[in-house]
Amino acid sequence: MDTRIRSLSKGIIYRIISVILLAIITYIFTKDLMTVTLVTLISNIVFLFVFYIHERLWLKIKRPEGKLARSIAKMFTYITICGIAIMSTITYFVTGSLEAMTGITLTYVLIKHITYVFNELLWDKIKWGEKVECQN
Repeated sequence: MDTRIRSLSKGIIYRIISVILLAIITYIFTKDLMTVTLVTLISNIVFLFVFYIHERLWLKIKRPEGKLARSIAKMFTYITICGIAIMSTITYFVTGSLEAMTGITLTYVLIKHITYVFNELLWDKIKWGEKVECQN
C-alpha cells in the first residue's frame, strides 16, 4: 500500500509530464498561446486532484492479478473515463470549438494511455513511500 506522500509524489511527477504534453498538443491544434495557457493551467489543476483521488480509491480496490493488468485497469478508469469527460469539457469551454475539443482530447487521451502505463510500471519498481505491512 502507498503512503499519502507517495500518491502525491506520483501525481506531481505525472502532472509535470502532462503539462508538457498537453501544451504541445493544444498548440498543434490551436496555434494560440493564450488558449494553450488556459487549457493547460485549468486541466492540470483539475487533474492533480483527480489523480490523487483516483490513486487513493485504487488503494481500496482489490488489485487485478499482475502489475500490467492493474496498470491497464487504472489507466482505463483514469484516462479513458475521467480523461475524456474532463478534458473535452475544459477544451470546449476554453476554445468554443468542437473541432479543437475533439482533436485535443482524442490526441491527448491516446498519448496519455501510453505514458500512464509507463508511469505505473516505473513506480512499481520504486519502493520509496510504500507502507511496510507487519506480518504476524
